[in-house]
Amino acid sequence: MLSKQLKIFFTATLLIISFPLFAQKERVRGIYKTCDDFVKGNLSFDNNCNIRNIRIRLNDFFSKKYITVKKGDSSLKLLKNDIFGYINCRNEVFRFKGKIELFLLNAGEQILIYKHIVSKPPTGRTNVTNYYFSLGVNSPVQKLTIRNLKNIFPANSIFKNFIDKNFRYNTDLAEFDKVNKMYKVNLLLSESLK
Repeated sequence: MLSKQLKIFFTATLLIISFPLFAQKERVRGIYKTCDDFVKGNLSFDNNCNIRNIRIRLNDFFSKKYITVKKGDSSLKLLKNDIFGYINCRNEVFRFKGKIELFLLNAGEQILIYKHIVSKPPTGRTNVTNYYFSLGVNSPVQKLTIRNLKNIFPANSIFKNFIDKNFRYNTDLAEFDKVNKMYKVNLLLSESLK
């Protein structure tokens, strides 16, 4: 009798603990199908965050290649590779790179910086943040590294020198300049173009 009660208790506890893992992180307001849609602010499946007639699921817990849009009884699957990104109800913009979502940090700057927080890092580590970048919205997204940033501007030797003088590690590239209210790499890029 006691072992049966323990099994029920442990099963109920496991269900309570694992429920948040299956819940979606944040309500999705709408989808930007293309980079032009993002630039123009054209949302597909605009959810308006107050009306619950459309549900957009990112399917990110199981790392699926598609998102699901549900309206009433109908359901539509869209491949993440074919979509630019989405905006959530807190007006945060995310861009897709394959199956992962990248949080856009600086929409108005020339070098766009994104971050991806790995919530299940290798054993013994806390959450790991990986940074990415693209040269505007039309360029492909790549890892934010000193080498990759220099490769984007092969003829701009002044910018390359600024990078060498100001950044020691790749993680330093995501430094925000509070005085100028922009990311330091963009500040240095604009200085190199004068």
